[in-house]
Amino acid sequence: MDRYVSQTELGVMYGVSSHTTGRWLVEAGIRERNGKPKPIAFLLGIVLKKPCKNPGNYYYVWALDEVVRRFKELGHKRLDTVTTSQKGGE
Repeated sequence: MDRYVSQTELGVMYGVSSHTTGRWLVEAGIRERNGKPKPIAFLLGIVLKKPCKNPGNYYYVWALDEVVRRFKELGHKRLDTVTTSQKGGE
């Protein structure tokens, strides 16, 4: 079973804002520029619509493994995969 995460959680994993992860999802071909997931993302199970605590509101969560794979293909690296030398450390 896939683990699903929000854009904010993706941003934390990559050290970027949720707005940046949103642009990356567009680059990955699974999100429209208007912020809505592409229909194919729903069909492939890459995205789910989740209800918020406030009735009538919702947000999207993304299949972590698939998004990480697509981001990697675009050259984006998760913070936990960046070595100390790549971070400019010791």
